Amino acid sequence: MKKINFFILLIISILMCSNSLAYSEEFNFMISTMQIPTTNIHGRLLNEEVYKKYSLLVYGSPNDGYLGQRWKNVEKGTWNNGSNIGEFWILGENSDGYEVHNHRFPVDIEPPTSPETWRYAIISDAKESWQDQSKYMDDIQKEYMLNSKLTRNDVLYNLTSNQIGLDKVRLENYATWKTKGTVYTQRYDKQNKKWAANFMVPAMAADSKILGYAIFPNGTTFELSNEENSVTIPIKYGADALDLTEYAKKEHVREIKSQLYINNQLIDEVSGAEILSVKNDASYIVSKTYDNEVAVLNVSIKSTLYTKFTTDGVLTDVQNYTVTIYFGEPPQKEQLDDTYLRAVMDETEVTNEMIPPPLITDIKITRMKNGEFVDLLVAKKTNQEFICAGQTIKIEIQVINPVDFVKITYAGDTSIFTFDEATKKAEWDEPKSRGKKTFYNTLNDFRNVYRTTSKMTLENYSDSITTFTYLYIVPYGTKQTLNSWATLRDQSQNAFDINEKQLFTRIRKPYEIVFKATGFGGTTTKRTNLDVFERWDTLYNRNISKYVVNDRLGW
Repeated sequence: MKKINFFILLIISILMCSNSLAYSEEFNFMISTMQIPTTNIHGRLLNEEVYKKYSLLVYGSPNDGYLGQRWKNVEKGTWNNGSNIGEFWILGENSDGYEVHNHRFPVDIEPPTSPETWRYAIISDAKESWQDQSKYMDDIQKEYMLNSKLTRNDVLYNLTSNQIGLDKVRLENYATWKTKGTVYTQRYDKQNKKWAANFMVPAMAADSKILGYAIFPNGTTFELSNEENSVTIPIKYGADALDLTEYAKKEHVREIKSQLYINNQLIDEVSGAEILSVKNDASYIVSKTYDNEVAVLNVSIKSTLYTKFTTDGVLTDVQNYTVTIYFGEPPQKEQLDDTYLRAVMDETEVTNEMIPPPLITDIKITRMKNGEFVDLLVAKKTNQEFICAGQTIKIEIQVINPVDFVKITYAGDTSIFTFDEATKKAEWDEPKSRGKKTFYNTLNDFRNVYRTTSKMTLENYSDSITTFTYLYIVPYGTKQTLNSWATLRDQSQNAFDINEKQLFTRIRKPYEIVFKATGFGGTTTKRTNLDVFERWDTLYNRNISKYVVNDRLGW
């Protein structure tokens, strides 16, 4: 009897293992690509079901008999225990064998006080959890988890892990581009009884995505005369990572790839690592065929992006286009027969199920010098472009796919976008007093340029690319992001005694310019950074050539 029981248990365990390892094709692809181990330190198996439900890499199952496991009925719960819908308190283990708790598990008794005022208990392995460098891929993850505001029951609190104390907060999962982070705490009630309390940290770039595109410089309709035997179709294609935040860095990109398919055949591809966009030029030759009067090409741009964070999986995008080639004279509308019309209509239904969202393919910022716009200077110490307060700059972007308008804002500090008295005095009052023509016709026009969400002006429109521009004077009161003579002089309180080695060193993060392109197909966001040095009117007699990369033509 014992032998029979043993064999039954053995068969059950084998079946459980084989079932657990029967991952979906997508999950198998992710774990093999990212080299994620399928078992943890205790031999528990990676759980695809938990990953799909919570975007967490968890080993084992909630049903593994954990000490302290609990269940609560929840109306919109994640699990079905056979008779009820609800949530488990423990989802499984992480790779190191520590329990992973469920942030969706309802609290027993939510105290009337805010988590900001709770008394938190010291947890023996809390500090150790933060010191384990194997848990995160990038230092910025740790910085983000420590300093981001915590959420609980979908409420955001003015509270961070740093403020609670690292000896009282145990890290369970780091946030990544697409997944939330979780931490575990314990609080005391009035009777000094301990209660568990989980918090979440939002994903670092929850809205991030990859968007591919194709540009057809010669259009998408071609005609071959009777004398021509073939036509070459040039195609510019690529992909961009969009809707990122300051915590989503190009260094996090393990691979970004864009592939050009024509009629389901791979024609060309381009890829890279630690970059946020790829692009390439390709061409496709179509030879004349005498079987048909027209050829229709299905062009697809298939794009993927992997971050270095295992739980992010893969970001994907497919964009479809149609290219039509007429052999001989193209038929007139009234001459098109039903067969041809039906073929074109069917093709349209397959490849144009929805209008693609607009995609910003290029951003260029220039500064005015002697009445012309020239490239921005690049600081040697930061290798970043910078401008000066009081300069006139032009922001130019190019968009493909149908677009109605583009709006521009600045994230974070708003001084770079705030019309102030110093700007009014220097660029309006002073020129007016001398009878000089001003940059804007009226003071109201001048002020309107600095509205917090301003539409860019449509500059040029073509079949494939739409260009928008934005022209404005950087406010004189803009806070500097780089140390200059002015900031160092203020520090030393001595105009003749400044530490020149500190020139162009960083004071604060660059300004983040946010572009939102909106069209019938939706809205996409792209961002770029910009540093601010000193006020333009204080630098007339300064020689900064040794501090910049590209000052060949003089300041």
